[in-house]
Amino acid sequence: MAQVGIHVYRETARRFFLSVRGTLGISIIILFLVLPTLQPYIVHFSPQTIGVGGSNKPPDSVHLLGTTQLGQDVFSQFLAGGIVSVIVGTLTGIFASILATVIGIPAGYFRGKFSSTLNLLTDVFLVIPIFPLIIVFALYLGPSLTNQILILTLLTWPFTARVISSAVLSLRERAFVASAAMAGGSGARIMRSEILPNVIPLILSNGVLVIVFAILFQAAIAFLGLGSPTLVSWGNMLYYAEQSGAVASGEWWWVIPPGLGITLLAFGFSLILLQLDAALSTWTQAGRK
Repeated sequence: MAQVGIHVYRETARRFFLSVRGTLGISIIILFLVLPTLQPYIVHFSPQTIGVGGSNKPPDSVHLLGTTQLGQDVFSQFLAGGIVSVIVGTLTGIFASILATVIGIPAGYFRGKFSSTLNLLTDVFLVIPIFPLIIVFALYLGPSLTNQILILTLLTWPFTARVISSAVLSLRERAFVASAAMAGGSGARIMRSEILPNVIPLILSNGVLVIVFAILFQAAIAFLGLGSPTLVSWGNMLYYAEQSGAVASGEWWWVIPPGLGITLLAFGFSLILLQLDAALSTWTQAGRK
């Protein structure tokens, strides 16, 4: 395996952005990022304003998705709610990938007690049941968005770290790594210049996978009532709908839109993940030459 050249980066980007899956996935993400900023121009009701319409009114020409029990406009809440999922998911994916890289590469490259300690740390986090621990942390740390990102980051990095560590175990035996070591390269330099470029595909693809999980977990946290009660999000919409008995009362307009929003956003990132795997095959093929 050799170092990755700049032409490989360009070919990978070209294959991704010229694909239907990649373009559609990115378009979905951009849509949910833009909608909250356009919300004041699309609908003239604030998401949190109480009494803009009657209680539990079905969709009509004024309130396109009806109203909540408190007379809030559901459509304005739907438009504004997606930004929370995008922010939490994306930041969790970025921070978890960074943490996984910082731990996973040294754990696979070095030998001895240092590597064993890092691998043990990863294994400990891997065997911990994620969802119950998320609930415990959310109760203890509080419902803020920052705490949600912190909790999800701490609980999702081990999966990527284990994949990276396994790949590095193989890479460290390759000729180009041995040549760099014989040339006097330090461990830090070899990991940065020789190992890291060849595990970037794994970091990217697993990072997007973490984003999908984080979106679903964040919605679950809010649905259980452990999110910030004043925050407009799809998870909170589902929580308040459940608390008011919207499902039992047949008030579909309060339940289906946020559920579809969560599903569509996760689908958008899943499309990106699928196309990344396809586009990054260029990277892998280049590395084998």
